Amino acid sequence: MKIRNLSAIGILFLLGAASVGAVVATYIDISAQGSVPAFPGLGNIPSDCQFVFGVNVRKLVNSPAFSKLQTQPVGNDLSSFIEKTGVDPRRDVSYLLGAGRGGAQSRNEGVVIVSGTFNQERINAFIRSKSAPSEVQYAGSTVMMIPDSNNVDLKNGIAFLNDSEIALGELESLKAVLDIKAKGNQSILSSETLAPLIRSIGSGEMFWFAGDASSMLSRAPAAAAAPLRMSASSIRSVVGTLNLTDAVTGRITATALNPDAAVKLADAFRGFIALGQLAGNEHPELKALLGGLAVSQNSTQVSIDLALSAEMLDKLSRPQNMMRQAPVQ
Repeated sequence: MKIRNLSAIGILFLLGAASVGAVVATYIDISAQGSVPAFPGLGNIPSDCQFVFGVNVRKLVNSPAFSKLQTQPVGNDLSSFIEKTGVDPRRDVSYLLGAGRGGAQSRNEGVVIVSGTFNQERINAFIRSKSAPSEVQYAGSTVMMIPDSNNVDLKNGIAFLNDSEIALGELESLKAVLDIKAKGNQSILSSETLAPLIRSIGSGEMFWFAGDASSMLSRAPAAAAAPLRMSASSIRSVVGTLNLTDAVTGRITATALNPDAAVKLADAFRGFIALGQLAGNEHPELKALLGGLAVSQNSTQVSIDLALSAEMLDKLSRPQNMMRQAPVQ
C-alpha cells in the first residue's frame, strides 16, 4: 500500500489523528541498548518493513499546540463519521503507527495500525454505507477490502486485530500483520536494523520515526532531504523525534558508514543551512527559523537539533511573514 493512497474510508478514520499529526522529522542515537519502548501496535508491524513512524495522538491532542489548531470547526465528513460510528478520533484514538517498504525495488507497500477505543460493528456499518467492500477471510480474521474510487485496480482494506487495534493497508501487508497474530511470525522487534533504532526512542515522544537510509530518503521531501541525498550512499540509517508543546523541539540523526563520511555530511548540512540564511535576508522569520537548527557530529553520527520558541511559532503561523508580496515595480 502507498500510505498516501489509503482508501477514502481509511483516510476518514484517521482524519482526527493524521490531520493533527502527519509525518514528522527528527532523529537520535541508534546505539542505545535496552528494552523496546511499549509503543501500542508495534508488535504487529512485520519484520521486513524498512521504516516505521509513530504518533502519540493522546499526547498531541492534550498539547497546547493542538489547542491552537482547533480554531476551525469540525468538517462535515468528520462530524458524520463521529455520529455514525461513535468514534471521535481526537478522543478515542490513542496511538498511530505506520510502516512500510520503499524504494526502486519495492512496491511501496505499507500498513497503518491505529490504537484506541472502537465499535467494530458501527465502523463496519459505516464502511458499507460508503462503499461496496469485499470481505476476505484470512488467518481467522476478516479483511474488508475497499475499492478506490479513483482507481479500480487499487484496493485497500481494514482489519480488526483486537478490540483496541485496527490495521489499514493493501491486502498483502494486512496478511503479513495477521500472520504475526495467527502464526507467530516475527515482528519488527526482531529486525536487526530497526529494533536498535526503535530502542533509542523514548516512549513519551510525540512523533518519531526510524528507518534505513535508502527507504527514508526515497520518501522524504526533495528540499528537506537534499543534504542527505548528496551523501546517501554513505548513510546507513536515520532516526528521529519531534515534540510540539508551546514550542517545537526535535532531533534528526543520520548514521554514516564511517567518520570521514560523517564529516562530509555535517559540512553539507551546515552549507545548506548557511545558504538558506543568506536567502532569508529578505525574510527575517525564515532566517530565524534556520537559526533554530544546530548541526553536530560525533564519530559516525550527524545530528540536527531543532528548537523553535513559542514567539517564533506565532510569527511563522502568519502567512504574510513567510511570503511577503514583492513590491510592485
